[in-house]
Parts: sequence; C-alpha cells; structure tokens
Amino acid sequence: MLAMASRRAAAALFVVAVLVGGPAAADEIGGLAPAAPQPAGDQLRPGLAVTYYLAVFNDTSNIPKWARQKGGKPGKPIAMLDYWVGDGEVLTSGRSDEVGAHIQGLIHLSKPGTYTFTTHSNDGIDLKIGGKQIVKDSSVHADRYSDLVTVKITEPGWYPLDLLYFEKRNTATLELYWLQPGESGQLNHVPAEAFAHIEGTRPGG
Repeated sequence: MLAMASRRAAAALFVVAVLVGGPAAADEIGGLAPAAPQPAGDQLRPGLAVTYYLAVFNDTSNIPKWARQKGGKPGKPIAMLDYWVGDGEVLTSGRSDEVGAHIQGLIHLSKPGTYTFTTHSNDGIDLKIGGKQIVKDSSVHADRYSDLVTVKITEPGWYPLDLLYFEKRNTATLELYWLQPGESGQLNHVPAEAFAHIEGTRPGG
C-alpha cells in the first residue's frame, strides 16, 4: 500500500509539473455535442459501460475490427478512470494481459467554460467526448501522459464519452485527469460522480 501511495504522489507531482512547465495545450477544442436529449436521472447508472476483447492488440484501431469478427464480453461497469495497476488486473476484465476495451457512457460537464484534460496511459488510448477527438495515443507505449488538452463548453450537461483502450503485456495504466473552469493548480482524477451510463448500454454490441 505504501508503494502505491508513493506512486500516486509521484503522479500528482508530475501532473502539477506538466500544468506549470510542461508542453503547452494545443488549440482549444470546441463544438462538443451534449447528449440529446439529456438523460433523466432515473435512466442513469453509476460508472461507464465496458465490453472486453481478449486478444493481442497493437493499436486501438484493431479493436473495432476484432469486435466485428469475434464479438466481446460485457464487463462490470468502470466506476472512474483511475487505473494505475502495474501488472495487476486490467480494469474490470479479470485478466492481467492481452485485453482490449471499448468503454462508453456519459461525463458530466457541469459548468460552462474551459476544461483542461490529460490522460495517463499504457498501452493505447483513443478518447472522444461529445463526438470530438480529445486524446489519441493509439499504439503500444510505456506509461506516459498526453499533452494538455483544453476544451470549451458552452452548454453544461451530460456529454457522450467513447474510449478505446488496450493493454498488450506487462503493465496497465488508464487515468483521466481534469481541471474544471475557474480552477487552477493541480489536475485531479475526474471523480466517479462525473461518470454515468444508460442501463442496457453495451459498447460494440
């Protein structure tokens, strides 16, 4: 537990360093489409829906191709994207290697203004929010953070989230951090209460 806490602390310090002195964010992304219609509260279930594909992948683009040919296995919903597990279980898959995942649901962007995002991943990740590409680091790689991404939101509410991810071998990481409008300083994990899915949702199904 102490080693994991130390790693978490190191990650937090790294994110601060990225924010203060790291690479500048690219041009601000706008035009995200909120869910239409906005879901009613009784439609929402906690976490993000996930379908797993148990195979060797080298790029996130391989996952939809596999899904069309072989199908996948629904998994337990993912409460939040805070996985930095070393050689442990990949997300909620029950496996420690050779896992692809298609994750879908909703993220609640509750304020208008500019959000800053970064991801921490190992291996490939392809993240879209509101139909817009937010992060794409799609091939095999060691643990690394994406550049900072700034997103302009004019209409608060629930936004569709679509994420392809795979872990090939050895270690697994999938984390999503944000800084909300009006905030400064350290980026934090997007909290569990900001994620939801519609009951019966099955990515790739």
